[in-house]
Amino acid sequence: MRRIFTKKESEHREVRGHDPRSVHIMVEPATAGSEHLAMGTESVDPGSQIPLHVHPDAEEILFVYEGRGRARVGEEVVDVGPETAIFVPKGAPHGFVNTGGAHVHLTWTFSPPGEHENFRDEAVWKHAARSRAEGKDA
Repeated sequence: MRRIFTKKESEHREVRGHDPRSVHIMVEPATAGSEHLAMGTESVDPGSQIPLHVHPDAEEILFVYEGRGRARVGEEVVDVGPETAIFVPKGAPHGFVNTGGAHVHLTWTFSPPGEHENFRDEAVWKHAARSRAEGKDA
C-alpha cells in the first residue's frame, strides 16, 4: 500500500450549480489501507457553502489553510481564516459558508472512515472531468 499521496493523483469530484465546490479524496482504506481515518481536501467557491449536515457515526476535523468563512458546529458560529482547525463531534450539525472573495481551501478528516464515501454519490458529486463536460452541455 502507498503511504504518500499528492493532490494530483487523488480522486477529484465536484458539485456544480448550487453550492459549487470540489473535493480530492486522498487517504482512505482503499488507497492507503487506513483503518481509523479518511482524509482529503475541499475547495469551496466564493459565496458557496458546505450545507448544514450531520455525521452520525464519525468525528470530523476540518482544517482551513487558505481563505475565510463562517463555520458552524452545533450552536457555535465563528468567523474563521487560515490555520484554523474545526472539530466536529459525532452527531453535531455543522456547515461552512465561504464569506470571502476567493476560494476557501481546507482539509477534511473522518474517523472512522466511511463518511467520505458520500463524495462518491453520483446524484450530487461527479468526477471532475465529467462534471465539466456536463456543464458545457447545459
